[in-house]
Amino acid sequence: MNQKIKIVLFELISALMFTSCTSVYQVFETNSNDTKLKNNIYLHENNDLNISYNFWAEGGKVAFKINNKTESPIYIDWDKSHFISNGISFEYWYDVEETNSFNSSETSNNSKTIITNDIINVLEGNTVGLSQINSSVIGKNASQSLTFKTRPKKNIQIPAKSSIIVSKFSINKTPYFDCDFNLKNTILKSPKSKTFTKDDSPLLFRNYLTYYTNDSFEQAKSIDNEFFISSISFLSRKSFVGKDSTYQDCDIYGNIIYRHYHKQPQKKSSSFYLIIK
Repeated sequence: MNQKIKIVLFELISALMFTSCTSVYQVFETNSNDTKLKNNIYLHENNDLNISYNFWAEGGKVAFKINNKTESPIYIDWDKSHFISNGISFEYWYDVEETNSFNSSETSNNSKTIITNDIINVLEGNTVGLSQINSSVIGKNASQSLTFKTRPKKNIQIPAKSSIIVSKFSINKTPYFDCDFNLKNTILKSPKSKTFTKDDSPLLFRNYLTYYTNDSFEQAKSIDNEFFISSISFLSRKSFVGKDSTYQDCDIYGNIIYRHYHKQPQKKSSSFYLIIK
């Protein structure tokens, strides 16, 4: 067997071992021409408010914090606010009532107290913040349920010198590939990354918000932050999670404990990832 054939076989075997035994990730980096990037966090600021973004999540999450800088309330109009992906607009607000339920069942000889504590999303209206159900059972199954309805708020007030956090839409849940940039090719050869400009980027997305500085909802103001995918990389799980590190901590009793974590060198608020396999 000549040397060239040996090399080809080795590459194919290596590729098969790589694809069958390890997870593969795609990391998407973003860029923006109209939003400042500070410490890998996108920031938008005007005289009324500032907005900071964090996309880091599987599929990318359009998570952002709106901070009211003024001494008066600011009102966000969700009916006139949109997430726009490659020109397709998705509304933040729908006038739909949602029903949510909490169920619990247990076999017990003692009385049981069930407490549910619901985190209220600013886009989901007023839900039951703290609900309690008591049930007494003796040697048999018992089931309790709590049902409540929510209606999203069309407008929300941000009090003076306070903030809200919003997270509703995902950026992208589909891997990117083409005939030259794909899993097989990036395993067998370099490069494992592909870069884009705004003009040839596979995805442009915008966060369009409408707000008012008065409760009469006059003289609407808008913010339109635009982003695009600037690079995509294939990474093995080892490269994605990074080195295993340890730090010293203590528990509630004051005992010293050691916690493990992975550094995730790719992690930053301006990027997101997908798990390919």
